[in-house]
Amino acid sequence: MDYKVKLKQYSLSYISQQFINYHDEFKQLYIITHEVSSKLENDFLEIEIERALAATTLITIIDQDFIFLNNYILAFFCKKYINQAIDKQLECICVNNNESLKFNRLETIFYELVNFLNRAIRSQENLNYYKVHQDLKKALTEKQCQHLFGLNNYPIILFCSHMNIHQNTYDNARNKSKNREKYNA
Repeated sequence: MDYKVKLKQYSLSYISQQFINYHDEFKQLYIITHEVSSKLENDFLEIEIERALAATTLITIIDQDFIFLNNYILAFFCKKYINQAIDKQLECICVNNNESLKFNRLETIFYELVNFLNRAIRSQENLNYYKVHQDLKKALTEKQCQHLFGLNNYPIILFCSHMNIHQNTYDNARNKSKNREKYNA
């Protein structure tokens, strides 16, 4: 596949002032990102911003709207937490509008989110695998599950595989979560 691309450099302050287009189909995934990131410590967020800045970012610009084709965590940070890195420069690969339609954004967003969630859970005590799995199960539609996994839902065993954990780790998180619910009730 031959893509027509241009390498461009933008400051994060410029990008954060632009309209970043979020697709409605992925709204629930963005909500999970927001909920999880609101529980994270600033040190972790700074590391994640640096990680996102270091990644190759593919964008397309349609009618002055920035559409991130990958690195959607950075797109999210540009609107929510950019104060920490406002003077940074971002090298983007601008993809031709016609070519951008060929990218599968659901897979990209989902797997970037899974990687982000895995790092977040490992660094924060107030997050656990069980709760995150339940949130993802609610967020993903049957159609999205079919597209991503060829299944109607997001089973525990697949989630454990994505998170690179043993099912016992998941079971411990579930028990801890249920015990916390009983204690709070």
